[in-house]
Amino acid sequence: MNDVALLAAWIGLLALAAAFCIAARRAGIASTYLRDLIHVGAGLWALGWPLWRSPLSPIGLALAGAAATFAVPQFAARAAVVGRFRDSISGATERWGGVRLYGLSFAAGTALGFAVAPAPAAAALLCLALGDGLGGLIGRRYGRHSFVAPGAKRKTFEGTAAVALFSAIAVALALLRFGAPLTVLPVAVAAAAAALAEALAPEGTDNLLVPASVWLVLTAMQGGAG
Repeated sequence: MNDVALLAAWIGLLALAAAFCIAARRAGIASTYLRDLIHVGAGLWALGWPLWRSPLSPIGLALAGAAATFAVPQFAARAAVVGRFRDSISGATERWGGVRLYGLSFAAGTALGFAVAPAPAAAALLCLALGDGLGGLIGRRYGRHSFVAPGAKRKTFEGTAAVALFSAIAVALALLRFGAPLTVLPVAVAAAAAALAEALAPEGTDNLLVPASVWLVLTAMQGGAG
């Protein structure tokens, strides 16, 4: 498949995801679950990097996606369908600012993945998608023992443990996908970094700090190993 076909496929997938969220919200599904679905599903992006022939197309698409997250609030007042999509995955407790940071993280991670090294960047984005996404879902659903770091939202120990677990799976997937050595130490350290970043991040910043912490840890360990 060439890059033009891949671009068309990804744009079509994004349009379908937006349409699904709008329809599901109309059907009564809570926006928090739809946001979790988008949060987790976006991890497929990094796993698909090897399919591209040129780095320009995926980097450009990721940058356009990040720019779109900044434009949505302005267009929401002019285009009803844009407003419905915004409202389907954001609300009083889930602000659109978090979506913007998510888009920025994916744009930066994609650029780093193609320009520097794919494994640490992919691991960072997969920890954001799987670790933060599923950890938050489990924390809200099953968390019973809570704590609050200064300036951060209330978290649960169950949710933080889930972030660490799914981040470990995410890092292992990235290392395997991009042919990097799969050893226990980088997986464990990166997973711990993701869980700590998610638990301690000031409110609304975890979508930026989780992938940044994982990328920094893995890059530093990779450099040390070299």
